[in-house]
Amino acid sequence: NLEFNARDKMIDLQEELDSLVGLQDVKNIVKGVINTLELQHRKKEMGIESEDISLNMIFSGNPGTGKTTVARIIGKILRVIGVLKKGHIVEVTRSDLVGEYVGQTAPKTLNKIKEAYGGVLFIDEAYSLNGSGSNDFGKEAIATLIKEMEDNRDKLVVIMAGYTKEMKDLLNLNPGIDSNLSTVPPVC
Repeated sequence: NLEFNARDKMIDLQEELDSLVGLQDVKNIVKGVINTLELQHRKKEMGIESEDISLNMIFSGNPGTGKTTVARIIGKILRVIGVLKKGHIVEVTRSDLVGEYVGQTAPKTLNKIKEAYGGVLFIDEAYSLNGSGSNDFGKEAIATLIKEMEDNRDKLVVIMAGYTKEMKDLLNLNPGIDSNLSTVPPVC
């Protein structure tokens, strides 16, 4: 239920985004996403079919460059225009998603995903899910995330964040991640 008559409600959020120093590419992408969603909404109102776009994203950059701040603003914007019901952000790291023993990871990951329904699941240092050993359960967390991103794209937005090089390595690890996430230019 997109509400693009909510442009007035977005003024403060747009100003909050615009007040961030630098990040011009990121600001342009966020504006582009909003415009694309509005166009899709208008098409549906006119009875024209349009494909849903994936709003899941990858933010890359060094610590302190605004990744979490931008994710919070995106959650609020998507709530105001009706894409997300709550617009809240659930911030997690590897330890919140990966279990210590066989059988713990999928339920642990699913619990965090369900907690994020209606909002944004923000995975900080997401590259750490790319475990090195055969007994590492990070890959199971990734598989669970991919399935949920495909099956429940109307319920949440997933934003994975981390250092640029490490995030590229994560994308190379699993093609399913790349097809379900849009890479935003480095937030730095």
